[in-house]
Amino acid sequence: MGVDDTDTSKLYIRLPAKIKEELEIRALHPDIVRVCLPRQKSRRWCIVEFDNEDKRQAAIVALKQLRIDNKPIQIRPFRKERARKRKESKETAVSTRPLLKLLKKSA
Repeated sequence: MGVDDTDTSKLYIRLPAKIKEELEIRALHPDIVRVCLPRQKSRRWCIVEFDNEDKRQAAIVALKQLRIDNKPIQIRPFRKERARKRKESKETAVSTRPLLKLLKKSA
């Protein structure tokens, strides 16, 4: 799908039930242009793309009203950059642990 960091026309959607087909997601809103499903069969989330940010905002309002099995759909703006920063901070924290042990021993 070629996800761009600055793209503001994408949404992360998490459903209360497994997603079996892309058509299930496309049926949620008519303005969905593209759906990116994870490879796992147990998938309950996906990334959807809209033509522009205005259509995405309209879809957010409409999708927040929907319920599947009497449970709400979780919707968030998709931000690849945030996920990358989170991963980098975890890597940094893991790599500093040996240094902290050395400092504690010397104290």
